[in-house]
Amino acid sequence: MRKALFLSGLMLCVIFLPIISAVDGDGDGVDDSIDICPFAAGTANSTAGLGCPDSNGDGLADFEQTVIHDWGESIRENTDTNAISSQVYAVGWATNNSIFYAGGRSDELNSFDSMGNHLAMMYTMPGDIYDLAVSPDGQHVAVVSANGGCVVVNATTGGLVADLWNNSSNSGVYEIAWTNDGSKIIAGGNDNIVKWFHASNWTLERNITSLPDRISGVDTTPDDRLILFSTGSSVRGYWSNNGTLALNMSNHTQYIRTLVVSPDGRYMATGSDDNTIKITDLLNQTIVISIDASSDVYSLDFSPDGGTLVAARGSQASMYAYRTDSWTSIGEMEGFGSSNNNRGVYSVEFDADGDKLAVGWRRGYVSIQMSPDSYIRVHGEHNTALMESSWRSSYPTLEESVRTWDRDRVTTTIDLCDSKHYIGSNSNGVSQQYATKDSNYSTNGLWHCKYTNEEILEIPYGRSAGALMVKSGGNTETCVQLLGGLTMAQVRWISSSQNKNTLTTDAEMPGLVWSSVVPNDNGNGIPEWIDLDSSCPDTEIVLSHRWENKTDTTILEETVLCSNCATTDSIYASTASRYRAIAGEFRSDVTQGVAASGGEGSIGFTELVFTLNNGNGVYIVPLVDNFTHGAVDAIADGGVAVNASVNASRSGDWPLQTDMRAFVATSHLAGNINFMKFLLGDIGQLKWEQMGFVGLSPWALYNSWAKLGVDMSYLLPDADQDGVWDGGDNCPETELGLDTDLNGCAENQLDDDDDGYTNDLDDCDDVAGTSTIVLTGCPDSDGDGWPDVEDSHPSDSSEWNDTDMDGFGDNTDDCVDVFGNSTNDLVGCEDLDGDGWSDAGDQFPDDSTEWADTDGDGFGDNTDVFPYENTQWLDTDGDGFGDNNTGLEGDDCIDVSGTSHEDGLFGCIDSDSDGWADTIDDLPSNPEQHRDEDGDGVGDSASIGDYDWCTETPQEEIAMVDAKGCGPSERDGDYDTFSDDVDQCPNTPISKSTLVNTTLFLDSQGTIPNPIVGCAPSEVDADGDSVTSDLDWDDNDPDQWSDTDGDGFGDNSGVEGGDDCPTSKGYSVYDKTGCVDLDGDGWSYETDFNDGDSTQWNDSDGDGFGDNWDNPEWNDTRTHGQFLVGATQPDRCPDVYSAFLYSETQGCLSSLETNDDTSDDVSSEEEDDSNIMLILGIAAAGIVLILFGAIAVLIKKKPTPKRRPVDRKESTEEVVLKELEDSDPVVESLVDFVATWEELPPGEWLPSDENGVNWYKDEDGRHWYSDSEGYRVWDQ
Repeated sequence: MRKALFLSGLMLCVIFLPIISAVDGDGDGVDDSIDICPFAAGTANSTAGLGCPDSNGDGLADFEQTVIHDWGESIRENTDTNAISSQVYAVGWATNNSIFYAGGRSDELNSFDSMGNHLAMMYTMPGDIYDLAVSPDGQHVAVVSANGGCVVVNATTGGLVADLWNNSSNSGVYEIAWTNDGSKIIAGGNDNIVKWFHASNWTLERNITSLPDRISGVDTTPDDRLILFSTGSSVRGYWSNNGTLALNMSNHTQYIRTLVVSPDGRYMATGSDDNTIKITDLLNQTIVISIDASSDVYSLDFSPDGGTLVAARGSQASMYAYRTDSWTSIGEMEGFGSSNNNRGVYSVEFDADGDKLAVGWRRGYVSIQMSPDSYIRVHGEHNTALMESSWRSSYPTLEESVRTWDRDRVTTTIDLCDSKHYIGSNSNGVSQQYATKDSNYSTNGLWHCKYTNEEILEIPYGRSAGALMVKSGGNTETCVQLLGGLTMAQVRWISSSQNKNTLTTDAEMPGLVWSSVVPNDNGNGIPEWIDLDSSCPDTEIVLSHRWENKTDTTILEETVLCSNCATTDSIYASTASRYRAIAGEFRSDVTQGVAASGGEGSIGFTELVFTLNNGNGVYIVPLVDNFTHGAVDAIADGGVAVNASVNASRSGDWPLQTDMRAFVATSHLAGNINFMKFLLGDIGQLKWEQMGFVGLSPWALYNSWAKLGVDMSYLLPDADQDGVWDGGDNCPETELGLDTDLNGCAENQLDDDDDGYTNDLDDCDDVAGTSTIVLTGCPDSDGDGWPDVEDSHPSDSSEWNDTDMDGFGDNTDDCVDVFGNSTNDLVGCEDLDGDGWSDAGDQFPDDSTEWADTDGDGFGDNTDVFPYENTQWLDTDGDGFGDNNTGLEGDDCIDVSGTSHEDGLFGCIDSDSDGWADTIDDLPSNPEQHRDEDGDGVGDSASIGDYDWCTETPQEEIAMVDAKGCGPSERDGDYDTFSDDVDQCPNTPISKSTLVNTTLFLDSQGTIPNPIVGCAPSEVDADGDSVTSDLDWDDNDPDQWSDTDGDGFGDNSGVEGGDDCPTSKGYSVYDKTGCVDLDGDGWSYETDFNDGDSTQWNDSDGDGFGDNWDNPEWNDTRTHGQFLVGATQPDRCPDVYSAFLYSETQGCLSSLETNDDTSDDVSSEEEDDSNIMLILGIAAAGIVLILFGAIAVLIKKKPTPKRRPVDRKESTEEVVLKELEDSDPVVESLVDFVATWEELPPGEWLPSDENGVNWYKDEDGRHWYSDSEGYRVWDQ
């Protein structure tokens, strides 16, 4: 037993020793307990990223400043369809980002350049290649495949370096990875095992077996402490130093195909056949989010900065990208296949820059997916778009690719001012709306953004020249030739939308001299040829040009319409009074339109080179570079009319042109300078000219190169060989051999500062000065003769020497011979910590941030959060409670800002600000309560606000408490003495609470709960007729609820037993129910022929003698009436009307037959009959008295109980016999049960008890009670 315990303890030590000993597991100097990234060493010191990787060393973690690309707008650059035949399972970038590798069903490892062009087949595996991994040093590629393939090859040559599996298995090896330090290789596959090898000698280090399923994803944390892999639908993690299990999670419901760890080690991403991506927090081993990928996930990869996760889906034609700060989509990349059998992506990996993806297709293609920001992005309009194809085909690099985006110059300027890496390309250049030219723009090409600190460099890279033309051989051509051409002023007049007053006003463009520009103006406001000269046609000048989005018109806009001015002009709008012709989409539409028969009088405008090459039928107008006068006056004044030509454009003599300019944010110049140089190089210039434009002149090229910092002066002529071309040499006769400035002047030719000393004598030739001591001609600000650079105090004429060179003049230095920098208590004395306080007066002479300690606690006042309290000095969470727990109000939660102060717990979170920390506050969201012993959510304190009236509520009633904290068994909401858990009507109105039913059980054993206990009659409806008991006449009968006449029969006559006379009290039951029955025989007064005789009610023949009989001998012969003892005057012949006396005929037409011989017998019989009749008469009288007595009892009896209707199935005889039996006064046995209340013996009603039972006391003193069958004598 002790041995087992010892071994168990030893095992636990082995397992947990890495955790216990790893206070700083990643070795970055940050304790794991506070390290945000405990599995990745880092120097970030921000709150959110403490201890995480910080690539640029600015203190912020990489994940706090990630670059997020718009992958939804990404472009597939190159697609190789031949190198791999099918299903590319693996791709991987070389560490230098110059190439990547790919493999799949073809068994071959292939290499591709960074733009996706196939380079070579490097190595052949024994089966399908499933995965590959490039070593951290870039020297090797580890490759795994079907049939037990697991090798290491040379990353450059493809030569075999090591065979790791070495024929140990022929099962597929699916995954392989290097540790980040390159010391180990981890691999696993179909054998359900994971092996890792020493990379130093390729030997097996560890072999993990008995895993539940095949291995499909392998990675390590950035610090290589954890080796993670998927096995089936679960994930396992092992400590790399001892191979013990550290993590075991079932993240998915189906096979996991890919696993990858984020660069900062915080997250593990897994993708599965269950169509989800799981993001796991490695520190606490919990799933952060599950992302629905809508298809099986084959490959995942994090961008190098960890800001983006890309997911490849094996059965869908698109990939997704997610941002990792919110795990939301940042784009879907589509087009990877078109049908079920060929669509899908099996492998994907970011390059080292994070803006390019190598993609392996299901159908065997390999491609590059590039984010928009990974391109050389050129933003421009029509002319720029024309150049895209030639630029892409001729830009000499394999690492970069060029694309153009349709953006105007305003949008591009805004982007560049926001430090975007784009290149603008526009004939108008940078927009002056958002940037201003530098004062040295002409030489440095710089613009300053108005609303940001960014600068923009702009360089011309080509000419964008336009030409004006009129129809050849017509009157318009004659007019133009007569004038000698047109000036730029006249071109402005023709094209402008402004009126005369504006055009003649000097502004950013000079005002037109109207009398010179249009000397024959007729004042109608419409430009006409005759306005230029009286000999010209008297027709409107119609400007014709291409669609404005083709950018031809931008040449007019910049040259004559001031598009780069604060106040811009525009081409006139076409109206009914003045027409402007939009010729069409193409340049030929303009030239052909002017040359056509209808072109006379119009003036066409399009690009110069095209017009020169396609000028049949048109005359190209010569132009004079004059913006104020007309052609006649300008030429007379020495101006020259320039004929259109490519050379005139290139040299800059052609006035109707603008430079095509490229512009870029200076913060991104380094990344774009190669393309800018390309534009200025021979190939770039050639491509521009081949597109129908004009290249720059040598001088213009030189200036553009110079703005890029490249000296191309060798292109320019230089007579005095001073390195400055003649066109820009201000001193063309410089003595050979002397150094010159950029303007070609030597020092002896210049007095740059104009202070009277030439530069060769002037010690400060760029700055005017009057110094005469030590240096000549240098600034002497205080006029003491000492040049400022030699004067210790150049602005103080009373100080010029500083013996100890501490910056304090000797006249003010308190320590003249000692170098010092103190300024507060003493001046110029030693201050070792540089805080301004001399060491003699500094309590902390070695600490530049402290010099005083007011409370004497050893902590300087500047860092002491409590400078006047010596028991506290630090407040980590800034909540006003010091970290020293033993000091005054010491903070019990030093890392969390809090306001608690009750019960000796200071500085902890107190959500409701009641002074009680949430950890001891039962009600942390209720500022008025903090204790809740029974946990019902209602505070126990009765001193403030709402409180718990029932502090010991049973646990099972916690969810049912009311606002006062009481459960059903603790409260009596309606004050009827029954708690709500028993009370069937817990909301009985107060006014009726004394009327409630108080019986808890219906039986004496207490097993049948009373369903109406606690209910007032107004809340009970026993028969379900929607009428409560207090209003329901009979709450046991759902068909009756009222008895208007109080006769015991309900008013509802539509049901059996209903009162046929509801407003007239009566007790008839046979013909009608509840109608008047005076003789009590059950027949109503309306139909009873003699309602004063209870023995007769029907007289069939109407002779006044009833149909009932009392002679048994008649029984067999009667068809009318019924046998009834004591029936009055029975009709012997009920079918025959008799008008004779009853005594003579007994209702017949003849008298009774008599026998004389037996007269004595008859007499004797008559005497007997007389005796019988006497007895019957007495009995009948008794019956009548009993009936009247019953009526009296009915009148006296309680009205609430109801009379049960007579069963209509009983015969009249049976009813009468029953009534006779019930009313027989000579019955000696006492009855102890009756079916109805009418049968009760005489007595009086008692109050009903709490169970609703009716009680009755008869005259003999017996008590009767009601039950479901009737009434019984209480015999207990």
